[in-house]
Amino acid sequence: MDLDKSLAAVSYAVRPAVVIRYFGSMCLLLALAGLVPLAVALLVQDRAYAVHQGLVCGGLAAAGLLFGRRQPPVEVQRNEALVIVVLTFVLAALAFALPMMERGLSFASALFESVSGITTTGLTTIGNVEAEGYGVLFTAAWLQWIGGLGILVLGFAMLSGQGINAMRLTGVLSEQSDVIGGSRAYGRIMLAVYTSLTTAGILLLHWSGLAWYDAATLGLAAISTGGYSPYNASIAELNTLSQAVLMAISTCGAFSMLLYYRVWRGEWRAFVLDPELHTFWILAAVIAAGLALSLWHAGGMSAGKALWNGLLTALSAQSTTGFSSVPTRSLDAGSKLLLVFSMLTGGGVGSTAGGMKLLRLLILLSLVRRLILRSRISEHTVTPTRFLGREWSSDMLLGALLVVILHLLVIGLSWLAFLPWGYDPLDALFEVTSATGTVGLSTGITSATLPEPLQGVLIADMLLGRVEIVAILVFLAPRTWIGQRRGFDIPANNSE
Repeated sequence: MDLDKSLAAVSYAVRPAVVIRYFGSMCLLLALAGLVPLAVALLVQDRAYAVHQGLVCGGLAAAGLLFGRRQPPVEVQRNEALVIVVLTFVLAALAFALPMMERGLSFASALFESVSGITTTGLTTIGNVEAEGYGVLFTAAWLQWIGGLGILVLGFAMLSGQGINAMRLTGVLSEQSDVIGGSRAYGRIMLAVYTSLTTAGILLLHWSGLAWYDAATLGLAAISTGGYSPYNASIAELNTLSQAVLMAISTCGAFSMLLYYRVWRGEWRAFVLDPELHTFWILAAVIAAGLALSLWHAGGMSAGKALWNGLLTALSAQSTTGFSSVPTRSLDAGSKLLLVFSMLTGGGVGSTAGGMKLLRLLILLSLVRRLILRSRISEHTVTPTRFLGREWSSDMLLGALLVVILHLLVIGLSWLAFLPWGYDPLDALFEVTSATGTVGLSTGITSATLPEPLQGVLIADMLLGRVEIVAILVFLAPRTWIGQRRGFDIPANNSE
């Protein structure tokens, strides 16, 4: 209790004027982002969809102009930054759901599709995606692209000069900012890496034999590890070369964008020795072997085909992309459990991948190892908390462990919500893990027949998985909004 009182004395509620000012700037950025699918809809002469998309862009621009300049730039508190992130994702989901209703979708279904897009999940309740217009298909892929790193990287334009508070918007650990001089430079580099990988991916997909519109849609969905496909069979009907290129792009999205920048600077050692990269490939190899054995032994595939599809599925799950070359519902129980673990752990910190992140898995394993080692030494011996090449404070370790626990808690509660409806327990666990990990692989539960209350559960899972649970908890906490507030006399740090 005394600790709570002492913390309360130095804690501050969010300042509505600051939140509104920067949230208005994000509205303008979303309006600009919405111009791309608007242009595509006009290009393919989908005029009805273009009209609705234009109205959304106009509304976002008006809100941005109304709220964006209410206060001069000031230093943004951590809770304010997290609130802005939550509001931005929620607004984007609501706004871009409206044009989808023009296609006859109910608001609940349109919201599900929009949330699935902006959170880079890829789950869909649309039974026949090939029947949809290209404007809708491109918008879904574009939402995944801006939801992957796009919104948050563009957020640096809003929070330029905010230092570590701007860094928090990307989920990148603060010590990685040492590579770059400041938040503006950081934002430019992240955006440059992201767009470069996207452009290269689209060109390679077209070179592999895909038409330009398919290459663009799949390329956007791959680098964002979103996994949205304009085909009913996902990537099963693509040629082998296109499948290989697509999975290579998806895998690139599962690693920190900073790693590519460091390679460009000639720091190959940082890339080669990255612990998350090693863990990713070890897990992917083990899961691919298990899936291949199952597809060959129980699925009746030839050894070569089983190995190829096992590798594609393992990389798709571990990168949290969600493309599928074989129907997930046809896999046996053991294969589904392997994929549940893969989707749970996810990709690297600072990447577009979802899941609880490989770094947190490594922290958990290191702490278990440390606990075992401490049983062999004197109780009074002081040992430094150092692993993975760096020192860790108690707060950082506790934070990582709490995120893992909260992640598992969300999956457990969501799974319990499905059981009274009569769904197979393993399939239900697979579905909620896929949603919370923002993966998109499905056992068939997610469909047009999914009851709206359960659609709501998956919508919450997708938002919690992409925005991160701590940010949602901060947003919902009463003390975030009620309490003493900081003054406005602290200027923003214009670091370059």
